[in-house]
Amino acid sequence: MRYRLGLDLGTNSIGWWMVKLDKAGRACGSLGGGVRIFSDGRNPKDGTSLAVQRRVPRSMRRRRDRYLGRRSDLMNHLIAFGLMPSDESERKALEALDPYELRAAALDHPLLPHELGRALFHLNQRRGFKSNRKTDSDDKETGVVKERISELRTRIEKSGARTLGEFLHKRRLKGRIVRARPEAGFYPERAMYEDEFDLIRQQQNSHHSLTAEQWDALKDIIFFQRPLKPVDPGWCLFETGEKRAHRALPLTQEFRMVQEANNLRVTSPGEPTRRLTLEERDKVLGHLRKKKELKLDAMLKLLKLSSGSTVNLFDDHRSTIKGEETAARLGHKEIFGDAWFNLSTEERTGIVRTLLDTEKPEEIERIAQQQWGLSEAAAKKLAGKSLPDGHSRLSEKAIAKLLPIMEDQGLNYAEAVEQVPEYGHHSDFRPDEARDTLPYYGEVLARHCVGADPSAPKKNEVAHWGRLANPTVHIGLNQIRRVVNRLIEIHGKPEEIVIELARELKMSKEDKDKARRTNSEHETSNRRREEQIRAAGVAPSPHLLRKLRLWEEQKVGSANLCPFTGQPISFEMAISAATEIEHILPFSKTLDDSMANKVVCLIEANRAKRDRSPFDAFHTNPTIAGRKYVYDDILFRADNLPANKRWRFHPDAMDRFVNDERDFLDRQLNETKYLSRIARSYLSNLYNEKAEGRMRVRAIPGRLTAMLRGKWGLSALLPGHNMAGGEDAPKKNRNDHRHHALDAFVIANTTQGLLKRVADLNADADRKRLVDEVPDPWDNFDREELRSQLARLTVAHKADHGTPGRKGKTTGALHNDTAYGIVGPGKNGNTIVVSRTPLARFATPKDMDKGLTGIRDKALRDALIVAWDAFKEAPLETSSPDDEDSRRKPKNPAMAFAEMVATQGIELNRRKVKVRRVRMCEELGVVAIKDRKTGKPYKAYKPDGNAFNEIYELPNGNWVSVVIRRFDANQTDFNSANFRPHPAARKVMRLHIDDLVAIDEGEQRRVLRVVKMSGQTITLADHFEGGALKSRDSDKEDPFRYLGKSANVLKSMGLRRVGVDEIGRLTDPGPRRVEDGGKAA
Repeated sequence: MRYRLGLDLGTNSIGWWMVKLDKAGRACGSLGGGVRIFSDGRNPKDGTSLAVQRRVPRSMRRRRDRYLGRRSDLMNHLIAFGLMPSDESERKALEALDPYELRAAALDHPLLPHELGRALFHLNQRRGFKSNRKTDSDDKETGVVKERISELRTRIEKSGARTLGEFLHKRRLKGRIVRARPEAGFYPERAMYEDEFDLIRQQQNSHHSLTAEQWDALKDIIFFQRPLKPVDPGWCLFETGEKRAHRALPLTQEFRMVQEANNLRVTSPGEPTRRLTLEERDKVLGHLRKKKELKLDAMLKLLKLSSGSTVNLFDDHRSTIKGEETAARLGHKEIFGDAWFNLSTEERTGIVRTLLDTEKPEEIERIAQQQWGLSEAAAKKLAGKSLPDGHSRLSEKAIAKLLPIMEDQGLNYAEAVEQVPEYGHHSDFRPDEARDTLPYYGEVLARHCVGADPSAPKKNEVAHWGRLANPTVHIGLNQIRRVVNRLIEIHGKPEEIVIELARELKMSKEDKDKARRTNSEHETSNRRREEQIRAAGVAPSPHLLRKLRLWEEQKVGSANLCPFTGQPISFEMAISAATEIEHILPFSKTLDDSMANKVVCLIEANRAKRDRSPFDAFHTNPTIAGRKYVYDDILFRADNLPANKRWRFHPDAMDRFVNDERDFLDRQLNETKYLSRIARSYLSNLYNEKAEGRMRVRAIPGRLTAMLRGKWGLSALLPGHNMAGGEDAPKKNRNDHRHHALDAFVIANTTQGLLKRVADLNADADRKRLVDEVPDPWDNFDREELRSQLARLTVAHKADHGTPGRKGKTTGALHNDTAYGIVGPGKNGNTIVVSRTPLARFATPKDMDKGLTGIRDKALRDALIVAWDAFKEAPLETSSPDDEDSRRKPKNPAMAFAEMVATQGIELNRRKVKVRRVRMCEELGVVAIKDRKTGKPYKAYKPDGNAFNEIYELPNGNWVSVVIRRFDANQTDFNSANFRPHPAARKVMRLHIDDLVAIDEGEQRRVLRVVKMSGQTITLADHFEGGALKSRDSDKEDPFRYLGKSANVLKSMGLRRVGVDEIGRLTDPGPRRVEDGGKAA
């Protein structure tokens, strides 16, 4: 059977549809379709990879394990060297010694062997911050740490202390903080501890029998630092076996600059668009090689072009072309200066390689002074300087072949690739042979993968072939493989595959003419604005031009007003620092940096609005910094703005942006583009397109799909379309997963001929008129048949049943992160537990009132409650104005109280006690962690999530649910029989989240998905229902409602678990009957 397959590729879904083809290859009927839903491998709350959530705790565990190993190793050596007693009780007694006092005393007086051991052991407890050039250079947090390190050095010098330990001992005697806490205002670095170790060694060496080798062994243990694991850059697109070149290398930088310079196109008034001449191109390259960037006005001046000329790579979103980033950084006057540009390419490359390969700043400083002739100050600057991060798509070998062609002939990248015989077309990576089914993508897309280990067994595909770094794309391609291979198994290989590629249609002639007219108007206006700015004695800049453009839009009557305050903004204010450009809807949440999302406002209004929408910031009519903001007045002023800005001030602006302006976040849309592009290359392995001389796998623009769906009246085929857009303009119902299949139907019917017709007609018709001229998919097209096929479709949800071969094991967090101490049994099977909680966590007075009552220590609890009651009546100053430890301003009485207690202390048992954390008691349902040796529980965690639901039938015929926690299911001795509710109970079925079940409603079968399970309630939703189900369930205007029933009630409804494969084929054992003992067929 000949058919064309349409694929709608999303980040967590695949819609597919098969269209029957006649002998001429034209669509002639619908064969059906389906939807596959799966996890995209990201946290739904913030979009971060789930791998990050696993990696961070894993790194913490590794650091803890390494610390414990280092501590054990150090203790063994101290015992062996006679610096610690071998008896554990004697070592425990040494904890009474003040290590800070010993560290200070070691500089002037001989210490006893065990005292010296105690001091050295304490150095290992906290070793200070150690900078790593590869990870720290551009880290903001690291910048703060380095500032505090510098502050600490200054304090140590002022105090007259010789070492960090002596400085901390003096602080301790004064009752000051010795730990590196935020309010302390300082942070130690590793070098301070190493210097102290060396000085202690120098002073104590003559008083002890330690050899030089023993001293060195102790230092190596205490200060050992594991080197970073190198990053796998991935494989070159063209050269087999060659790794991608680092972006910081001079060769890579030159390749990028030549590429951009060769792509430049200039349009001068009255002249056609042209390329730069080689002479002009070389002038641009000469500038880029020595400067950080090149701006448009500087380029026009450099090339002696008229001010009305335009350059293609410059627009509202891009005002500069990057120069050689490496040279701009290393050629800085405080590092190499002009000498950098006098070095040969080989010398510069060698220096960059050394900088990339060396982690330790002190090592760079040594090499820079000894080998490169830099001064000490320049070497320090170099050691702290970062280089451009990332890698090119090509290896140095490939760049070395392409760069001379591009430099000599002025060709762009694609043209240069065609000049290298072994490379061919730059995007033609089609295979030379057709495969019967799709293999693991890493086998055929090796150039895109990282982490490959050819020595790993091939059955472990990911380890052997590597994988894409993007988890969403990795999961998506694996699901494409499963869906397409299943379709091939059942229906044979498709004649063609059409996939939706999320990119825009090419612009029509009218659009291009309109864009040119708009650009011309902007150029004229900008020239006028430049003259106005110069007349005011200020140098024009793209930023000021944008500010003036926005300022002119904000005219109400005779004045240009700040939209938030209503205060007039004069021309002088508009071009000064008194005003700023502000995103109407926060850029961090919308990623919308267009002019339609910007206004000019007073700087104080910008600070008041912060990172919020106008509604979120001002709908309560707040008074901020003495100024009253009235939301209704803001809306009035917004009504005078262009239409594309007005709605952004309304209460529903953020919801409208998400739902209407962009159906998905930009990040997700970009991933969709990437997935579609990679998927097209992957799917082409089913055919030998080169030999056949035709394209079997095609990608189409996404906007065309929406147009055709509307023209063919398909949005109305799914229930709920009226809610999405209304009767007059039905829109795709995104709350119904079947819309993916509907899109796939459109995609399958989007032929090359239709694309060409759309492109041709687009020059003379707007989009709404265009769709009226597009014919139905085929003659006698029956929408009701399509509606029927959609109604019969079963959405295939990918349930997580854990790792194959590990019975009962499921994936996911076993428990939450907080470890609790066990106090004793509580009520209803719960446990009374205790945990340490920062007092500052009680951030409001109400929280503080409630939180203090839960403190376990009665004396501390009573003392804090008394202090808190007194503090509320008369708040105390947390610190004096000149207190060097004061670094934060309290936000409210509760925060002020927590800071006061931590820095000044409270009266407890007739002495001052500083309190930062308290031990809180609470009654929770927890799981106990037992000691592996003794079997006794020593800590507990709150379990996080349920693994599955076991449904049992009791002897009386009733069904009951037993929910198995994920923690229990992953125990080595887990046996579900241990959770049997009755010795004679019979297990009926096991249900996981996203499993499909069926019930009977009259003569009709209803297929539902397991959404959640708790206690005796199983919550279900129809298999096709999507969106935010919890919100929809509580929305009175949404007809969707959960079906939440007990297992016994569901038994009466004929509940049974049904199987579904990747393409939605249902395996239903049929209704359970009493006469067959309740067993399904």
